[in-house]
Amino acid sequence: MEAILNHLFLKRFIPICSLITLFIAPVFSQDSVLLEGQKDSWANQRVEVWYYHDYISEVKTEVADFIMPPSGELSIAFELNNTRQIFVEAGGLEGTLYAEPGKKYKLKLPDYKGLTKVDSLNPFYQPYRFYFGMENSNALELNHLITEYDLIYEDYLLNNFQAIKKNRRGSDVDTLISFLDSLFSKAIAANKFFDNYRTYKEARLRQISYVHDDNYIIRDYFDNEPIAYYNPSYFEIFNTLFDNYIERYSLTYDGRDLAYNIARAKSYQRAMADLKNNLALRNDTLRELVLIKGLRDALYKNTFPKSSLFQTLDSVRIQSNVRIHKEIVREIVKERKKLLKGNKPPAFSIQMGDTLNFTFPAKSDRFVLLNFINIESFSVQKVLPQINQIKDKHKDVLKVVSINVGSKYENAEKYFRQHNYNWLLLNGNQLDEDLLDDYKIKAYPSYYLVDESGTLVLNPTPGPDNNFEWYFFKILKKREREMYRNQK
Repeated sequence: MEAILNHLFLKRFIPICSLITLFIAPVFSQDSVLLEGQKDSWANQRVEVWYYHDYISEVKTEVADFIMPPSGELSIAFELNNTRQIFVEAGGLEGTLYAEPGKKYKLKLPDYKGLTKVDSLNPFYQPYRFYFGMENSNALELNHLITEYDLIYEDYLLNNFQAIKKNRRGSDVDTLISFLDSLFSKAIAANKFFDNYRTYKEARLRQISYVHDDNYIIRDYFDNEPIAYYNPSYFEIFNTLFDNYIERYSLTYDGRDLAYNIARAKSYQRAMADLKNNLALRNDTLRELVLIKGLRDALYKNTFPKSSLFQTLDSVRIQSNVRIHKEIVREIVKERKKLLKGNKPPAFSIQMGDTLNFTFPAKSDRFVLLNFINIESFSVQKVLPQINQIKDKHKDVLKVVSINVGSKYENAEKYFRQHNYNWLLLNGNQLDEDLLDDYKIKAYPSYYLVDESGTLVLNPTPGPDNNFEWYFFKILKKREREMYRNQK
């Protein structure tokens, strides 16, 4: 173990460049952050800056979305009330920075890396991710501390994970933790965010190495400690410990009534009482956050009725005394309902000419099969003849609307003319990137079926090559049966 620590101690972090962004603000204050930097290759490129509203809903809060000036130089301020991890996206790059209120950061920008045509059509594409390098950092600056800490921590974990997990080498972990605490003692005393960051990284190590169950970690690191709402290290282990917790706990003896109290009673108070049976969850605020996390996870599974989960979440929002918990619940509900069957999908409008706009969703005389395409995609070109057949076959009850995104609209128009596709084609390059995120578009084509009132009736909506007609026929037959019953 001593050899490992000596090896880790000798390593030095080499900054991996960085990024910048944001709208220019006239005033820099104690509740602001200032980012500066310059790179010629960034000139006239689109940049987006965001952070997570919280680490349970994982909804992105946009700080800025703008085009870099021709000089490639920037001096930008934005409001920030808490220390947060901030992300900057530009082309194929995604940089990250821990920003503290009242601080100025001189960021080193890497060479700009754009998206290739192949990248833009690849649903599994991931940007190149890195930490910011800064010109004005120092030994006790937060980003420097976290980078140095992670260098040692991740190297140790990478080389020892299997041995720790298999052999339960708790003594080695204790030695490493003592070494890190000693090495970073001044930083731990000086910076609470860093103190929390390293504490919950260490908790993760102990969770891996100890034979004890998770309740041991909960009692030691969570039950009597303040919740670090904006610290990713805290929620890295929190989200692991309480992953699908409502479902798992309801299968235990202590949680035997939990499923009923959520699915049938839809009761916040009863659910909280059930969770209190776990002696590791004595803290009311922590227990409420665990409930929120469990309800959020259940929304993405089929264990509980969605309506019951939404009603229970609404009870949490109304009865909770914790402001940020109310905000988290609002974000969870808003995010989950965006593309939920029975709700209206996110609204948008596309200009079709000097005076005409296409608005979606809107009332219609037929069902609408909305599809997002990129005409340069082979998958799109392959399926368009099938869409054409469906359009002709069901023209009395269904109309098709295609939105071309990510390639020139003129090319899509030309392709449609050449193949005699005569349904509505729109220019999706007018749309905001956030809207495409709202529609969860990861690949082309992507489909959304709405009824005459603009309500989503099928999600996910399969394409013609994945039995769309079979699902559509079921919807039509169900409607016929309902109309027949109503006439009786």
